[in-house]
Amino acid sequence: MRKQTKIVAVASAAAILAIGASMTSFAATGWVEESGEWYYYDKDGVRVEDEWKKSGDSWYWLDSEENGAMAMDKLIEDGDNYYYVDSTGKMASNTWVKVVNEDQDDDDDPAEYNYYYMQSNGKAFKAGDAGNTKFRTVDGKKYAFDGDGKMLYGWCDENGNRLSGDSEWEDATYYLGNWDDGAMKTGWQKVYVFDEDEDEDMDHWFNFKSNGKKREWTTSDTGIIKEVKINGKRYGFDSRGVMTYEWTLATDTSLASTSSWKYFNSPEDGARATKGWFKVVAPTEDNSFGNKITGAPTKENTFAKGKAEDESEKWYYADGDGNLVAGEIKKIKGKYYAFHKEAWMLNGLVLMSVGDDGTEIEVMDDGVDSDELDDLMDNKYKKDGVLQDTDGYSLYYFGSDEDNDGAMKTGSTTVTLDGSSYNFSFNKSGGVESKGKGITGIDDGKYIYKMGVRLKADSDDKYKIVYAVGDTSAVDAKVTKIDSKLARAKATPVGQNKDGDSVRFAGDVGETWSTDYYLVNTSGNIQKSKTAAKDGDDWYFYVDDKNIVMYTNNKTLTDNASKGYVMSENLTGWKNWTQGAWTVD
Repeated sequence: MRKQTKIVAVASAAAILAIGASMTSFAATGWVEESGEWYYYDKDGVRVEDEWKKSGDSWYWLDSEENGAMAMDKLIEDGDNYYYVDSTGKMASNTWVKVVNEDQDDDDDPAEYNYYYMQSNGKAFKAGDAGNTKFRTVDGKKYAFDGDGKMLYGWCDENGNRLSGDSEWEDATYYLGNWDDGAMKTGWQKVYVFDEDEDEDMDHWFNFKSNGKKREWTTSDTGIIKEVKINGKRYGFDSRGVMTYEWTLATDTSLASTSSWKYFNSPEDGARATKGWFKVVAPTEDNSFGNKITGAPTKENTFAKGKAEDESEKWYYADGDGNLVAGEIKKIKGKYYAFHKEAWMLNGLVLMSVGDDGTEIEVMDDGVDSDELDDLMDNKYKKDGVLQDTDGYSLYYFGSDEDNDGAMKTGSTTVTLDGSSYNFSFNKSGGVESKGKGITGIDDGKYIYKMGVRLKADSDDKYKIVYAVGDTSAVDAKVTKIDSKLARAKATPVGQNKDGDSVRFAGDVGETWSTDYYLVNTSGNIQKSKTAAKDGDDWYFYVDDKNIVMYTNNKTLTDNASKGYVMSENLTGWKNWTQGAWTVD
């Protein structure tokens, strides 16, 4: 009978314990409730402490800190493992538990709670013995834990250490979210960090591989950023793992070299401009991704100082590797474009020289206006107040609307500058070394061009003298506009005509001017034959078979000896004069 009572008592105690009820045990061994606390006595009647005891299907901890009372709602350290018992004292398994973080610190450890995951055997997951970060999968997500079983969060290294210092994230490998998250992050993540370079908190984009490791530049990568293709687009990452954006230094060669730079999109996009056009302001401290190797770029030390200073947007083109096209003429989708050695696309009327293979572009003026064009035609072009030697240079035209065009123009083209229209002719044939170059020389015996400009008289002059040697196909063709006053200065007086007017003429009696001198009108047409063609200075030109024969101050060329008006030379027979070599200096 006593044995049966004991069995009933023990069984009853276990049942009551399982449902959390209170009942006094009548046995001196097994589970016993005393003053509302549960204890366990061994067969010798001694309280069991710091051991697990089972009741039904559940395990319970006898806590020595409570004189052997069953622990409740507590984290248990048993040997090298951690367990948790709930408010009924039952060992937790296959579940998350959270414990108030007694070491909470707003800077180093802001977590209000520490999270643990208890396995089916009740043991908390914890770091591996090898000292590396070991991830465990829970409900389809991956988590890491420290040596005490606490779930890691924030930035962590490969050795299972959480990195909480201001700049320690730079050397981290994984990012595990906030303290109440902890899941390993993959793919794109925007994270708020303290940026030592900027000396402020900033949100940066990072990208993590499928194994959770952040993408970052290492010494095995070329240049100073790591480029990665993600979903068909290319992105750059620096040594900290931060996604680069806008103008980015790809090498530490030189801030002033275009080859050091690549362009990525905005801080919210970041995809590299790959084999395509983009319009931006040249690198400045405001639109560039600096780095710790070469320092932050400024308006003064990058490859396009002038364009950076005036903050003007220009078009750039990157090849398939993200390299900027610079200092060359390049064929893009069937059209030709020119790029300054500072990499921006040239537009408008440009004075430049081009190397034999279309590279080594040297730009003297990237926006020739009407006054500068007139000075070029008169060999008076100045830059910064200094007369320039323009031999080897020519004019090219790339349209007037850089946003909708910008392609090289060839053939006959009308260019409007400051309200004035000019007729141009640019090479249509040849490779990049000659295509688009303004022609120089005589074109089909009809017009004369210099650097592509059709030379013509303005409306006030009516006619203009042009010295031209060679047609437009000649590599050494030479063209010079001649001011008529130079001819007038060499004019010879020959007496008085029949009206008593003094007559002077420029030329050589019996000989025409050199055949290299031509007379053009306001349309630029070479004059074939003219008799007493009056110019804007009220002098008269005489032209025969495209040769300027004579230039006089009066169109009446006969005298009257009976009245005492005598001319020493007979100018009326000018059409019979033969070719000579009279020139205008």
